[in-house]
Amino acid sequence: MLLQNWLYLSLICFLGACSPGPSVVVVLGFVFSEGKKAGISASIGHGFGVFCYAFICAIGLGYLIETYVVFFTTLKYLGAFFLLYLAFMIIRNSFSKQKQGHNQNYLEIDIKKNRFVEGFIVAVFNPKIAIFFLSLFSQFLSSEQTYITHLFMAIIAGGIDTLVYCIIVLLASRKRTVSFFDNYGTKISVIFGIMLIFLSLSLFISLLSDT
Repeated sequence: MLLQNWLYLSLICFLGACSPGPSVVVVLGFVFSEGKKAGISASIGHGFGVFCYAFICAIGLGYLIETYVVFFTTLKYLGAFFLLYLAFMIIRNSFSKQKQGHNQNYLEIDIKKNRFVEGFIVAVFNPKIAIFFLSLFSQFLSSEQTYITHLFMAIIAGGIDTLVYCIIVLLASRKRTVSFFDNYGTKISVIFGIMLIFLSLSLFISLLSDT
C-alpha cells in the first residue's frame, strides 16, 4: 500500500476516534467517578477492542455480517444492555465516592481500579465501529495484500484510538479540571450516566423499530 494511502488511513482513523459517541461518555464517566487510571485503563481497553475489530474487518467481518444477520442483531442488543449496565455503575460509583468525602481527589490514581475490560467490551459491542471499518477499509483493501498489511492497518487504528482517548483523559486531569470536578464531579458523573441510559434506550427503540 502506498505511503499516501497509509496517511489517509491514519487521518480517517483519527477523525473517527475524535467523533463523539457512547465510548467517550463511558471513558469520561470512569474518569470523573473513579479516577485517571480508570480512564486510562478504559482507553487502552477500547483501543484494543478497536484493533480487534479493525483486524477482523480487514480479513472478512463483512462476509460474517452479511451472512449471519442474527449475529449482528444480537451484537447490537448486547451493546445496548452493556451501555445500560455501565450507566448504572457510573452513577453508583459517583454516589459511593461522594459518601467517602473529598479526602481523595476525583482524578487521583487509584491502583485498585482497572477498567480495561469495560473499555474493550464497549468497543466490541459497538457495531458502528464494525460498520466504520468496513466502509473505511473497503477503500484500501486489495486482493494481493497480506495478513501483515492487515495487521498493520489494525495496529494503526487501535493505536490512534488509544492515543486519542488517553489524551482526552489527560486533558480532563489538568489541575483546573481537577478543581472543578472536585466540586461538581458527582453531579457530572450522574449526568454522564443519565446520558448513557438515554443512549442505550435509544438503541433499544431503534432495534425494536427495525424488527
